Amino acid sequence: MEKAKAVLMKKDAILEHPSVLAEAIDCIQYNNPQTGHDLAEELLVESYQGAIEFLFELGTWLTYIDEDAQSTRNIIESVVKEAILQNYDRSKAITCLTDEASADTMEWLSQMVESPTWRQTIYNLAQHPRNEDCPFLSLSMPCIAVKESLIGELVSVPLAWNTLGIFLKCVIYVLQPLLAAGDAVKDQTFMYSVAFLQPKRNTTSSVNYSSVSHSEMGPVNSESLPSIDDVKGFVSTIDEERQPYSSEAESYFSNDTAQDMLTHFLEMGCHSEHGYLLLQSILQCLARRMKSHCAHHLIWLLEAEASRRGRDVSRYTTYLCGARDYPDSMDAMRTILKEQDLVPDAVLQLEEAYKRDAPPPVALLRQPIFIALLADALFASADRLLTEQLEQYAFLYSYTAVVVEEIEPTTERRISCIRTEVDDAKREVLEASRICRQWNNMSGSGISLRAFRDLPSLLKCLSCRPVSFGVFRFVRFVFHTKRVDFELNLDTMKPYCIVVNELAEVNEYLRPSLLAFITELLASSVEGMEDLSQLEYKRMLVGLFVHLLSCGHVLPVINTMHRLFLRNRVDVSIVRYFVTELIFIFFRRNV
Repeated sequence: MEKAKAVLMKKDAILEHPSVLAEAIDCIQYNNPQTGHDLAEELLVESYQGAIEFLFELGTWLTYIDEDAQSTRNIIESVVKEAILQNYDRSKAITCLTDEASADTMEWLSQMVESPTWRQTIYNLAQHPRNEDCPFLSLSMPCIAVKESLIGELVSVPLAWNTLGIFLKCVIYVLQPLLAAGDAVKDQTFMYSVAFLQPKRNTTSSVNYSSVSHSEMGPVNSESLPSIDDVKGFVSTIDEERQPYSSEAESYFSNDTAQDMLTHFLEMGCHSEHGYLLLQSILQCLARRMKSHCAHHLIWLLEAEASRRGRDVSRYTTYLCGARDYPDSMDAMRTILKEQDLVPDAVLQLEEAYKRDAPPPVALLRQPIFIALLADALFASADRLLTEQLEQYAFLYSYTAVVVEEIEPTTERRISCIRTEVDDAKREVLEASRICRQWNNMSGSGISLRAFRDLPSLLKCLSCRPVSFGVFRFVRFVFHTKRVDFELNLDTMKPYCIVVNELAEVNEYLRPSLLAFITELLASSVEGMEDLSQLEYKRMLVGLFVHLLSCGHVLPVINTMHRLFLRNRVDVSIVRYFVTELIFIFFRRNV
């Protein structure tokens, strides 16, 4: 009886020889005349594992076999891979981790991860939200990470970052090309996270507008992206004569590799709170040891990206900037960053602290969100501000931009602090702010006359870097909020175009951001504007393109226009006009 049951309980016993099955069934029925038939049927059903279907599939695959065995193997693997992706059950996969099965599991899992096909299958399963904490897939990651050559695959698998050892290996893999590339790293995210950063204000009076998404802009102007070094367009460097960072890996890693790694770097840093803190701590240590500013740029970049994603990292930001001896100032800055608003009491606290003889480190002020808030309040806002508020904002904004400090890396002790240019910068900021705020409050036909009257004074102020950054925020705000005025009279757009051209002339660090801004306008349609007016509007934007090119931003501008044309984002007449203008400039300069 037991022997007969054992025959029917074997895996896929139904595939046994019919005579063997008949003998076992007869034995069971003989010992259990009433229930023997049902018992035999139940045993056969429970032991069935689907091998007959597998054999049928195998027979189908064998029909593809010709002389190319690899093609047949690829077909089989693709079918099995698709079946796994569709039917993977994490609860059943856990059964492989029992004490009895763990040894066998580790053996076949180690063999499985040797194949790129099956590793990719594991990565695809790990990317699915329902498997984000699957024990079996988590166990697979260390098996893959054993080989150093496979770490490059794990930098794009968030599930692998939950293991500290793997996370650190991925950090090393990502940071090597970024640090080796030095200040030559180019990045789109920096452009949208700092120059285009939009704080989430709580006030209802602020005007919000949506920019083109990363996925939409990415393929359009990938060659025109600003470098991490572009933050110098706002912040003065401590020592511009320092030698750039160099290493043995510098000749090995290209800028393209660094560009690719930058995306993984930001994803790893913003994936979780502990990952952000750990990565920022590593960068802080590197910043103290390296002679170049590359690590500092990566710190700012990661902070800006976290802010763009709505993550509150204010407590880490304020703690890691070297201002621990100034707890009141740290609390004030943390309040501003957390609320993403210029809280009056916090602003007053910072102003008083930085007017003292021994102010906190300027690094506390150099937070992307704080800079964006000040720039918008001073330049890109039509809200009425008290004179006292304007003075506070202008002082902090100027102090952030022009103060130069030298810090001892090992002790974090401040060696020197040069604040002599703050008053001059503040004067320029207030004058430019006055003009921009007046333009914000103007509308109708009178805007052109008033704008052209104030234009020389504004252009004169643009040589001051903090002013140019704020005015860039201002013109972008205007082009999104005053389109009605442009539709009625395109002449009202001319003063702003002159300002954009002057920005391209005086501040080379803003050119990549200007290119992205103009591309955003050129690639979008203006609803409600007549066809002829819209064509003239686009021609004026092309004029900005051409001027940006004449300032030295040649290849990025040409590549951007080429991509816009290939993706049908601009009309052929616009491209023809662009080429005609380029030819005219070329011959004019060579005559």
